[in-house]
Amino acid sequence: MRYADPTRCPDCRDELPAGVPVCPTCRLLVRHPLAVDLFSTLRRADDLVEDLRTASDAFPGPALSASATAAPLGGALVPPGAPVTPKRSVPTPPASMPATPAASSSGYASSTGPVDPSRTGVSVSSIPKILLGLGAFCLLTAGVIFLAVSWSALGVGGRTGVLLAFTAASLSSSMLLHARGLRIAGESLSIVGLGMLCLDVLGAGAAGWLGDGSRGWTASCAGLLVAVAGSALGLLRIGSQPRLTSPQVLAGAGLATAYLGAVAASGHDLLVAHVATVLALAVAWVGHRATEDALLRSAAIAALLTWSGGAIVALVQGLLDPTLVQLWRDGTGWSLIASAAWMALPGLVLRERRLALLGAAGAAVVVTVTATLPGIDGELTSIGMLALVVTSAWLVALAALPAAVRVVAVAPACAGAAILAGISLSTMSVAFVRWTDFLAENPAAFDRSIGLRLSGPDAPASPLQLVPSLLVIAAVVALLGRGRIGRSAVAAGAALVTGVGAAVTLMSYDVALALPVGALVLTAAGCLSVALRGSGAAATGSGVLGLALAAIATATALPSAPLAALTAGAAAVGAITLARLRDDALRALGGLAAAPFVGLAIAATVHVTDAGGAWVAVPVLLGVGILALALPRTEVEMAAGVTALFALATSLPHVQDAGGFSSLWLCVAGFLCCASALLTPARRPLGGVGLALLLLATWVRLIDLSVRQPEAYTLPLALALLALGLWRLQRSDETSTVTALLPGLLLVTVPSLLWVLSDPISLRALVLGASCLILTIAGAALRWNAPLLTGAVVGTIVILREIGPYAGAVPQWVWIALAGAVLTGLGITWERRVIEVRRTVGFLGRLR
Repeated sequence: MRYADPTRCPDCRDELPAGVPVCPTCRLLVRHPLAVDLFSTLRRADDLVEDLRTASDAFPGPALSASATAAPLGGALVPPGAPVTPKRSVPTPPASMPATPAASSSGYASSTGPVDPSRTGVSVSSIPKILLGLGAFCLLTAGVIFLAVSWSALGVGGRTGVLLAFTAASLSSSMLLHARGLRIAGESLSIVGLGMLCLDVLGAGAAGWLGDGSRGWTASCAGLLVAVAGSALGLLRIGSQPRLTSPQVLAGAGLATAYLGAVAASGHDLLVAHVATVLALAVAWVGHRATEDALLRSAAIAALLTWSGGAIVALVQGLLDPTLVQLWRDGTGWSLIASAAWMALPGLVLRERRLALLGAAGAAVVVTVTATLPGIDGELTSIGMLALVVTSAWLVALAALPAAVRVVAVAPACAGAAILAGISLSTMSVAFVRWTDFLAENPAAFDRSIGLRLSGPDAPASPLQLVPSLLVIAAVVALLGRGRIGRSAVAAGAALVTGVGAAVTLMSYDVALALPVGALVLTAAGCLSVALRGSGAAATGSGVLGLALAAIATATALPSAPLAALTAGAAAVGAITLARLRDDALRALGGLAAAPFVGLAIAATVHVTDAGGAWVAVPVLLGVGILALALPRTEVEMAAGVTALFALATSLPHVQDAGGFSSLWLCVAGFLCCASALLTPARRPLGGVGLALLLLATWVRLIDLSVRQPEAYTLPLALALLALGLWRLQRSDETSTVTALLPGLLLVTVPSLLWVLSDPISLRALVLGASCLILTIAGAALRWNAPLLTGAVVGTIVILREIGPYAGAVPQWVWIALAGAVLTGLGITWERRVIEVRRTVGFLGRLR
């Protein structure tokens, strides 16, 4: 019987007519989404039943007894859909424990009961592994101690007999236990047997049976014997039992030991490495043929160790003496060729295409290094030229080879590109040192000479190789990213690499400063042209690179005022062009960079005219202000403001009349703010800023002139502003008094207030206080905000200044009592308001 039956109702199990949404018997919704979920669950139950039946048929244990059959777990099973009546009054008898299954044929003990998923600790199958591992370790330790203690007391026959007996006992016990299905015990004793075999060889070497008793040859013989015995023991199959794994692992360790011992004893490092590599590859091939991953991997690791040792020794010898005699007569070159062949051999023997291509790529690197060793003479220039030629050749191969075998050329091309990158970095680092030394020698910016020349240390390699090397590296990157990097990006990258490389190359020689700066400017112009023609992320990246290169060029040209003016002017043109584009990112970049470049160009031009640093701030302010008027955007205005303030800070130390100069600068700044407010409707709030700057300029100038009667200068302008404001109020009912009258009222009262604060006992203080009183009363009577606020605020400040000298004469308890009275009054008022609110809420709640 199936649980998931689409022809029957899942509740009453009656047959369902075709296409009905509701069961006609029990009225169950059989087309509801919950019914779909229920049907999926029942199908899962059918799958589980089939899996359980398959596992039950394959179970090798004995049949259940009659008593076990008569007492099923949990009571009798009922078919799906049948009603189940719970028996609350009858306790459920405990279920009988299932029979213990027999041991599997693989030799691993199975659990003796159901697994509790909440149980933690050491698993049952791990206990024999731990015990047998400790036992094997103890047996080997005991054998070593026994031989060390009893060796001198035993004769030759006794020694031979003991060693052979221990070895034979261990290996035979391993086979017998493994044949009986005790695999873990067999693995452990096989390790003991192979360890005893090593002791046999060491004992034979100590007895002089292996020649001169060299420890290297003894270790080599021991490792080779363990490799052979481990391979044979690991490949031996006893009955239906699986092969042992530990001897296969020890076979690879034995090969590595044999190689190291032979290297230490013979002195023929290259020959020993190749022989050991051949043996390790042969053992790995045997493991592959026998489908034993443990033997294959251990032998492969041993082959990698032996191959690496031989290749490294041969490479070091070739680098120390890269002559043709050393390479081809003494065998270094042939050794490297053999190492390359061993890399390509595994893929060819195993007929695995991917492994063969990777081996061929590695072999190509080794062969390339071998062929280029005679051309290395220790000079970085010759190494760079050789790497440039060889990498170019592999670059052509990378472009010409079919896609199926192109990976062969990737490794040597990348290796050559890495060497070229290292040499190029050394050249660029020296150029950077020359540039920093030049700036240190010329700390004063804007020197009038345009013929400044670079100087400094020479590069370790020829700087003329820099541009070709960078182009080859870029070509390798472009070919590796074929299909993902567009042609326009490749062209832009090539132009960028060429320009930057040319600038760095020129910086490496004692040339005029204008040459590397011109190369950087041309490169920046190329990047900006790409940004103007492109769109998206590529255009934004080109714009960022162009502006960055323009900034570097300008910073490099700072010691020369004419060169800095030309460079910064060109950069300003490019930034303004970007700021007028439709792309938001490029517009923001251009807007942020335009003002600094304009300011720097103007400052350099001022120094060219020999006007001095004192006259830099005002022309820079005018220049960036006009730029902000032409491009009324937030980023342009912010950059213009920062540039103007920086120019002011740099000019003030050179000015003799700081007050007059500051007043002039503030006046120009106020004029520019007012002009922006008049020309751009969105910048109307700048009108107030401009008036404040103009007023501040007036005060600064008055203070600088030591004027004691400011009203003579402020009242005429204030009366004019008030007259204009009153006229505006009469013409427009929507105009507020704050907009129309507040500037004039502030100009009338604030300058006088400043003098009153310094001299409170004066006629000016009396007149100002009376004026504030009149303004307050008039504003309250006319309901005008501007006179009321001005009179109240300024009058309060005057009163506080007048009462200040007498505040200390009043006893402290008066102020404390006054504060307490004020707080008490506030508390009473607050409580009264709360009670009134509650009464109002209650009254509204009683309304129907």
